[in-house]
Amino acid sequence: MSNHLAFKTEPLNIQEISDLVAAASCGAISLFIGTTRDNFDGKSVANLQYEAYESMGLKAMEKICLDIRRQWSGVENIAIFHRLGQVAVKEASVVIAISSPHRDDALKATDFCINSLKQSVPIWKKEIYSDEDSIWKENKESPLAHYPPKRKKINFDIFEQEVSTNYIPSHLIQIKASNDELNARIQKFMDRKRDEINTSNNTEFFTKHRDQESVCARIDAIVRKRKGAKSHLQVERALNSYHRDQKNSDYMKKYIPPNGIVERLQILESQLSLEKAIPKNIYQRLKNLEDRLMLLESISPEYIQFWDKTSMASKYVKKKVFETADIDILIADAEKKCFKQ
Repeated sequence: MSNHLAFKTEPLNIQEISDLVAAASCGAISLFIGTTRDNFDGKSVANLQYEAYESMGLKAMEKICLDIRRQWSGVENIAIFHRLGQVAVKEASVVIAISSPHRDDALKATDFCINSLKQSVPIWKKEIYSDEDSIWKENKESPLAHYPPKRKKINFDIFEQEVSTNYIPSHLIQIKASNDELNARIQKFMDRKRDEINTSNNTEFFTKHRDQESVCARIDAIVRKRKGAKSHLQVERALNSYHRDQKNSDYMKKYIPPNGIVERLQILESQLSLEKAIPKNIYQRLKNLEDRLMLLESISPEYIQFWDKTSMASKYVKKKVFETADIDILIADAEKKCFKQ
């Protein structure tokens, strides 16, 4: 069992398509050939032009084959070929060939196939007439009957000429509203979003005990009119050391040292791994740091080379007072050293 499905831009070879479905176990091949006729509603037809959504069309053909095999289990092979592009009068535009052991299954399956093809496969046909006029035609069985859009002629008396407009199927229109109504909806949406932003700003920036009408949310300022003053804004400085959702900043006290000395001690204790059981007495903490440094020096003597010895020297040296006799002795010693050299 096999399916042969294709869209072709070149003329269809009926014999080759028939040979594709032939099988030794089958005694019947039902063949349908759709051709271009030379007239429609009294008009002379020059040729037809076909277009298709090929990828979707092949999937629709596969579903047709599946439906055929479900209804007629005796069907062996199926071939569905359709022309695309320009098809002249008397040329084949569609060929369907179905083989089965008995003719009844093949005939019924072929009739079902052509009807399903017109209903579900996205193929469009343009009739080109001898007078060079043309019109897109649709299969009446197809739900896609209005594709591509028709050209609807509307006569505008103001301009005294015909203007062509695209016809849009009603089932494709998702929003049925006038421009005024759409603009009104957009404006209402913008107003609602602005109210949400204002509410958020009020919650985040306003001081609760103040009148919000005279308060600037961004800088926490309030208008206070004063005589003889150029500025009428009373501004409060915001403390941003805690999150706005916190009621107060008491919880930050354990993170903020009272002064710079304590902060330095905390850094040193952290570097020297003395963070456990820290005494409250600041002098005891200094003693612990000294002991820690002495321990490190005794364990690793090379540790001392990283010390800044200049900072260890005393910055305050007591001045020595020399008497005249002492100066004479120093000068005499210096002269002796010079003579020896």
